[in-house]
Amino acid sequence: MADPGLPVLAGRYRAIDRLGAGGMGVVWRARDELLHREVAIKEVKLGPGLPEAQRAEMRERTLREARAAARLGHPSIVTVHDVISQDGRPWIVMDLIRGRSLQQVVRASGPIDPRRAAAIGVAVLDALALAHSRGIMHRDVKPANIMLADDGGVLLTDFGIATLEGDVQLTSPDALVGSPGYIAPERLRGTGDGPAADLWSLGAALYTAVEGRGPFHRGSSAATLGAVLTEETPVPARAGELAPVLLAVLDKDPRRRPGEAALRAALQRVARGLPAGPLFPEERTGPARTARRGRTGLLVGAGLAVVAAAVAGTVVLTSSDDPARSAPSGPDPRAGRFTTAPAPCSLLTPAQVRAAGPTGKPLPMGAMDGHGPSCTWDGGPGAPQVRVTVTHHKPVPGKTAPETARAFFAADRTKTAADAGTGLVGSVGPLRDTGRIGAEAFAFDLASLDRVYSTVHFRVSNVLVEVDVSRKGKRPDAALRGNALTVARQIAEELNSRD
Repeated sequence: MADPGLPVLAGRYRAIDRLGAGGMGVVWRARDELLHREVAIKEVKLGPGLPEAQRAEMRERTLREARAAARLGHPSIVTVHDVISQDGRPWIVMDLIRGRSLQQVVRASGPIDPRRAAAIGVAVLDALALAHSRGIMHRDVKPANIMLADDGGVLLTDFGIATLEGDVQLTSPDALVGSPGYIAPERLRGTGDGPAADLWSLGAALYTAVEGRGPFHRGSSAATLGAVLTEETPVPARAGELAPVLLAVLDKDPRRRPGEAALRAALQRVARGLPAGPLFPEERTGPARTARRGRTGLLVGAGLAVVAAAVAGTVVLTSSDDPARSAPSGPDPRAGRFTTAPAPCSLLTPAQVRAAGPTGKPLPMGAMDGHGPSCTWDGGPGAPQVRVTVTHHKPVPGKTAPETARAFFAADRTKTAADAGTGLVGSVGPLRDTGRIGAEAFAFDLASLDRVYSTVHFRVSNVLVEVDVSRKGKRPDAALRGNALTVARQIAEELNSRD
């Protein structure tokens, strides 16, 4: 059934239901009543409080995405059919892709096989190579923008922040648009924004796919950006033959990374179950290639400040001695109640899980996307699914661990409340009768594709907990919310019982 709250665009595109949401708006499944086919429409949400300059920038970003994608006819790039300006904002009409993003797949099922990741990498690389040949840099390659279609296709989406040759720069020179953990170091330093930066982002996305978390993921955007600039790429544990490819493409110096042709050949070999083979031409295998590690000290020295703008605003990173190295030995009185992160799978008893609905075994997942590790109990067909995520905070200079956790919790609550106006979040508010969960707790509902979620966030000392209870459906209801609140209370009671 068509959504009565949305207009019929250009007299022909009628929205049916919402497929998902992102930072710039909502994607709808729609019906092209002229050609009698289903399409996807990207609706850009312009907040009513935004200054006109920012509204104009967002409108131009959408048109830029359409122009970029429309110039790129490729099986691994989502086809754009039309761009419409209506009700004071632009809308993009594109192919309807039935499937899930790489991010959704990893979140739901865990890390993927290296051979499959390599095959995905080949498809995305082919799309990027075409874009680069037309003077287009994507600038936001990440798991959320790689779609895995039900028919087996792999598609790169969201050219909304792409740069085109000849386009006027949309943001100030100090602004940096992208996703922390997937922005190449040269872009953070402001020293380069070419094809090698997109390939670095692809490497970070594939690393996340096989390891379950990004190579530089940390507890905050600032820490993640700092890790990209100053820390060596962790050697992947699950990547197999893909490991040397990931380490090579994630080199901090773009001059020492493999090019598109060498990277494609290596990925193709890994996808076939073979060793990656040589990643560099012969003339680049001498001393210049051997000194690839141990150069972090050249990037950041004592007292050097690195200023980078993250997606949500400007983040200032200042290097300092590692608190863990400079702290005195013995227990840290600022550490909070939990010196180590509680294991999410240990927070509910089997009886409590069964009472909530799931019947499957717990599936632990590593930390990713700005959150700590999680545990998922699958309910099977028709039954609820429960996911518990625990983010553990340590003290930082000037703040105890509980104070740090409280600051992150408040920021999360503020961001979630802001998302309530974008269509991503259905409703946000404090919980009534929170009891042991605490007065800070808040809850919200959301819907994605054919699944609905009820989520509860709360804090215990220096630990943040997110409880998601979901099931198939279109609209959350009181029973789903009550189930999520019950699970949250049980976890809070368990945490409060621990020393």
